[in-house]
Amino acid sequence: MYFVVTTLVFFLNKQVMKKFTSLRSSIKLSAVCLFAAAALTASITACNKSRTVATPATNDEILKKESRTPLLQNEQITSVVTVAMIRPTADGSATRVMFNQNEEIFTVSDPADISVLKNALAANQAVQISFDPWRATVSHVSISKAEDQAYFHAKPIVSTPGITMKIDQTTSADVIDRATSMGVLNLTTDTLTNVIPDFNTAQLMFDYIAHQCCQLAGPYAVDHCITFQYCPDGCYARAHKMCMIINSKYHFGTQKVFSFANAGSDELCVKAEKWGGCCINWWYHVAPLVTIKTPTGPKAYVFDPAMFDQPVLLSVWLHAQTNPACVPGGDVPHVSMINIQPTSSYSPASGTGYSFDTDPLYMDTNSTLVSYRHLVSCP
Repeated sequence: MYFVVTTLVFFLNKQVMKKFTSLRSSIKLSAVCLFAAAALTASITACNKSRTVATPATNDEILKKESRTPLLQNEQITSVVTVAMIRPTADGSATRVMFNQNEEIFTVSDPADISVLKNALAANQAVQISFDPWRATVSHVSISKAEDQAYFHAKPIVSTPGITMKIDQTTSADVIDRATSMGVLNLTTDTLTNVIPDFNTAQLMFDYIAHQCCQLAGPYAVDHCITFQYCPDGCYARAHKMCMIINSKYHFGTQKVFSFANAGSDELCVKAEKWGGCCINWWYHVAPLVTIKTPTGPKAYVFDPAMFDQPVLLSVWLHAQTNPACVPGGDVPHVSMINIQPTSSYSPASGTGYSFDTDPLYMDTNSTLVSYRHLVSCP
């Protein structure tokens, strides 16, 4: 049995990334991803990996990183990322850039930076960026070091295509919410129950998870509070931690639903109603997907305490991401597609919506939660 030791660093600058690359290059993932609770591990959906790396780092190596300072509100962030997509706004007034490691859509104005990003996308290179997450603007771009490139190319990828659906005006809510049609029932393990028996049970689970929010004083029942109060980024870490809780504490099966705005001028336009009402624009979003038994049959529900106070039908979750009050200049609030993935999928590996990075040891998950724990959605 593996015991997973969490790390508290988010690779936000060149020095952190250098160390983090060294750490991650020592990991070797098995064909089956492991979920961790405090003193146990649980088997989850198998990952198909296209790249491998070596054995896990020692506990001491990981624990050395716990002294790092988390991000502060309004701090300019430096990070090493890979480019998912680049496109002009519909009215041609700006260039919009999407990174695989950030759900938020950024605006880049410097022609030199735009050129670097285009070349990096074409060459599949990682870049170092400095950005303001609250204004969604990038202020500096450069090609990252060789060790950073090696880190991203060594990351294991989920190659399972998942269950995808293109979303258009003819897509009915009934089709989206019907668990059987969406394949949500296909969770076959020895330890997890496929269907939550009723909404009340789901609500109790949801409330437990929501009370781990970093905005609350604590104490928390999990190792790191969950950053529901910070909507611009981190959905991938929140979803990964929530799935772990649902699996290990409540023994119900989960999948993840990724929503994408990756066609034309589509954007996910969300109003952070719970956290001050500011508008946030994403190119993707992810949350745990579960099946709840209802009087009209099993339905697909989403757990997303950053957006809601209860589990919501999948169609409701998607609709909330097309808020017309938050449309950027000339772009379209629309979900292009969804992809239902195994719980092991962590964040997109490309702009296609068909390949995903993984985080079986919760290192990226926990470092993201720690880095974002003091931030708020609407400063």
